[in-house]
Amino acid sequence: MSEQAREFEAGAADDDAIEEKLDGMRRFYTPLVSDTMERLGMKSGALHHSIQPVLPDPSLKVCGLAYPCRVIPTREYVEIDRLLEMVDSIPRNSFVVVSADQDIGAALWGGLMSARARARGAVGAAVNGGVRDIEQIAALDFPVFGSYRCITDIRRRGYMAKYNVPVYSAGQTIVPGDVIFGDANGVLVIARERFDRVYAELERAYGEEQQTQRKLVDGTGARDVFKEFGRF
Repeated sequence: MSEQAREFEAGAADDDAIEEKLDGMRRFYTPLVSDTMERLGMKSGALHHSIQPVLPDPSLKVCGLAYPCRVIPTREYVEIDRLLEMVDSIPRNSFVVVSADQDIGAALWGGLMSARARARGAVGAAVNGGVRDIEQIAALDFPVFGSYRCITDIRRRGYMAKYNVPVYSAGQTIVPGDVIFGDANGVLVIARERFDRVYAELERAYGEEQQTQRKLVDGTGARDVFKEFGRF
C-alpha cells in the first residue's frame, strides 16, 4: 500500500472515530459535561447563558464540529456575498457558530440559512445575537440557538467578514473543529485536543450520575448517595 493510501485510510478512520463520539455525546447533557470539564481542571466551556434554543424542546441534543464565523457591525449597506459563500462551504457534521463583535440588533441567522446548512450536512447553529424565521426553522427541524428572536435583516447593520476562523463568542474562544454541544440548557465548547480526554471521563461520570439518580428515586438519602458517589 502506498503512503498516500495509508494516509487516506488513517484519515477515514479518524473521521469515523470522531463521528461515533459526536453521536455518543447525545447520551450526555451540558451540565454534566461542564461539571466534568471542571473536575478535570479545565474551564467549563459554557457559552453565555443568554444563548438558548429558539424552540423549546427538553430532549434536544446536538453535537458537531465548530464552523465559526465573524460578523462586524456597520451602518453601510454591505451585500451578503460573503454570507452566501459561507453557507455554500459548510462541511458535514458542522455546528455553525456566528459571532458578532457586538450586538447589531439584527438577525444573525434565519430560515434560508438553516435550509442551506441542513442540506450541506450541518447539525445545528448558534449565534450570539438575533434569530428570525422561527416558523421556517421549526419546519426544517434544524436546531438553532440564539440570544433573542429578531425580525430585522443584517444589511446596514452588520456583515459577515470571515468564516472558518477562530472567534471569541459568548465568553469562549472557538476554533474551527472544536466540539460544540448544545441541549435544552444551553451550549458549550470543548477544545478538539481535549475532546478524547473529556469524552472518556464523561462515560465514567455518566454511569455514576445514573446510579446516583436511581438511588435517590428509590429513596436513599441525599447525604448517603453523595458519600457513595460524590455527586449531587
